[in-house]
Amino acid sequence: MGSQLEGAMETLINVFHHYSGKEGDKYKLSKKELKELLQSELGCFLEIMQ
Repeated sequence: MGSQLEGAMETLINVFHHYSGKEGDKYKLSKKELKELLQSELGCFLEIMQ
């Protein structure tokens, strides 16, 4: 079993790949993909920061 940090990194990579590649290169996020990722995954966090 890996460390908590390793698990967190794996989750981060999996979320990235869920959103990337919808519009082309699966190793890059387009502006649209980035916006969708941030709104979907960090929406509540971003609301608190404003």
